[in-house]
Amino acid sequence: MKKILSLLTILGLVCTLSAQNVHESMIKFGKEKISGYTLSIPSANSDLVYAALRERMEKNYNMKGSKEGKFRAYLNQSFAPFGTANYDMYYNVTESGKKGAKTALLSFIVCSGNMNTITSENNPETATAIKAFLNDLGTYIHEYSLQQQANTLQEKLNKLNKDQKALEKDKAKAEKQIEKLQKEISEIDKKHQANAEEIRKIESDLNAVKNRMK
Repeated sequence: MKKILSLLTILGLVCTLSAQNVHESMIKFGKEKISGYTLSIPSANSDLVYAALRERMEKNYNMKGSKEGKFRAYLNQSFAPFGTANYDMYYNVTESGKKGAKTALLSFIVCSGNMNTITSENNPETATAIKAFLNDLGTYIHEYSLQQQANTLQEKLNKLNKDQKALEKDKAKAEKQIEKLQKEISEIDKKHQANAEEIRKIESDLNAVKNRMK
């Protein structure tokens, strides 16, 4: 998460993230290529997109995820946005572009089981639903990035407020110590003054005695 937040900071988190149109294409999955869906998301990095989609799948839709090589997988689970059947879903995110101007590429695969991928040719209705879901990701990722920024700022604010209270406590303690020292100084000043007066009195008496001795 720290890595994600630092990358969000680099990007500025002020750009509007919008997904380009989804394309059906062949995706490298392990040692083979299978049919799937891809979309580019400008002004985003792979960590951001990966985390946003994972949160949407697992938090918003209560999906149970696992790792399948370089892909995040959701196996044999129903997913309302696509229909009433159970699906195997896989996604991976890569990126291109220079630092500060990254473009994320999302690869998304949906199967009806046994790696039977869903495409516009064999299941146009579900394919349309998949594309609609992916096309909506741009808005979701933008909101997710803003929420991460808000969370980061809130954490900083909480820490600063905590530090502020600690400083106020230290200040109050120091002020009490100062007050105590000021009282001690006042007492020392009184004793110093009394001692000085006693010195002057003794010196006067001593001089008087010495004068009589001459």
